[in-house]
Amino acid sequence: MTARAETAAKQVASSPVPAPTVAPPSPAPPLRSAAARPRVSRKSLVLSVLVVLLGGLVAFAAGQMLTARTEVLAVARDVQVGSTITADDLAVASVTSDPRLSPIPAAEQSQVIGMVAQVPLVRGGLLTRSQVGVDIGLAAGEMLVALPMKEGQFPARGLTARPRVIVVPTPGSAGASSAAGAGGGGAQQLIEATVAEVGPENPTTQVTVVDVRLRGDDGPTVAQLASTGNLALILLPGDG
Repeated sequence: MTARAETAAKQVASSPVPAPTVAPPSPAPPLRSAAARPRVSRKSLVLSVLVVLLGGLVAFAAGQMLTARTEVLAVARDVQVGSTITADDLAVASVTSDPRLSPIPAAEQSQVIGMVAQVPLVRGGLLTRSQVGVDIGLAAGEMLVALPMKEGQFPARGLTARPRVIVVPTPGSAGASSAAGAGGGGAQQLIEATVAEVGPENPTTQVTVVDVRLRGDDGPTVAQLASTGNLALILLPGDG
């Protein structure tokens, strides 16, 4: 028994003892030098400054656009409708740009001089293109009235510019003369006029617009007749 124990002890002593397993050391985290940290902060600072400068430039540009001013034409004194515009009638005004306004630029002043006021011009107002136009040949005290007319309200041969005509009120749907409402105690009021222009016939409504020149006193009466459609044109002998 003792001999076996000694033999076993000798075998254990002669067997190599395995070395204990040791885990490899984990790599140490990279060390950031003191020089690297300030470099990152400096980049962030520069970027922030650039963002602020860019925002300032955008705000400045927007402010310039909102406060941009332009020189336009204004009315220097009252001008009657039909009057020819002169240099003394115009002034230059500096106004803030506004897409809702469409005054005539001051650079076009030479083109406006010689045009005719289509509406009364009031001193201090901005001048727009709709307020001026070419000379339509109206003499002092004359008016131009548009007459929407259908077939049968003027001669079948048609009308051309320059002939003299008579504007005649015609009975309305009730059979009464429309001239009674225009002034005249129920008697038909005949008004002389001159054809200024004849427009093309509208294929949808079959209406032809005839512009006539007449005395200023007759303008409102004829315009009222035109609104009702109760009128006709008679071509005078020797015209057209």
